[in-house]
Amino acid sequence: MKLRAVAEDTAFRYLMVAGVVAAAGNFVLTYVDTGRLDLVGVVVQVVFVAVIGVALVAYWNYMERRADAE
Repeated sequence: MKLRAVAEDTAFRYLMVAGVVAAAGNFVLTYVDTGRLDLVGVVVQVVFVAVIGVALVAYWNYMERRADAE
């Protein structure tokens, strides 16, 4: 499966939006709690969500193709 097809999938977009919102919330809460900016933590969290999102969308599309073949 090509990354372009994954990026155009609406489920992947929703996962990324949810991941970015969660990372932003975590960023704000960390800043309020400690007074420090944790940019590395935000980047790691967004990358983690992207990797998991790509894997999930690829799996869902594979299972959909497999179900259509039966």
